[in-house]
Amino acid sequence: MFQSGSGNWTQYRSQFNLSRSDEIDLHFGKRDRGLSYWEAMTGVTDVVVAKLNEARRNGRSHVMFVHGASTSRPGKTTARSQVRSFMRSKDATPLIDRRGCVQHETVFVAKLRSTNATKPLATDVIDRPAMGRG
Repeated sequence: MFQSGSGNWTQYRSQFNLSRSDEIDLHFGKRDRGLSYWEAMTGVTDVVVAKLNEARRNGRSHVMFVHGASTSRPGKTTARSQVRSFMRSKDATPLIDRRGCVQHETVFVAKLRSTNATKPLATDVIDRPAMGRG
């Protein structure tokens, strides 16, 4: 499904000609005490979707998510697991070309589908009332 990456993750900066805005650091540091861990993890997915859409609108070819190496056990929720889960989901299909993505231990490089290669995304469509039958 994805290419498997190894070595120093910074190699992808030059390999994919990434700009600073193409590199998304998911190390948020300390979070607001009013925000639960699960809300923070949901926020990771929200950031991923927003950044993929933004990069597509800007005509970028790749986005790199720096999630870090997970030290948790299988089944535990981390930024890394959230990124990987979303990239495998059907919701990612209109946004990424999985064959061109790289899954590395500490980063995920997403190859974006071109904006003219897919139907408009639900978030890109204006919500208008349906034309009713009179």
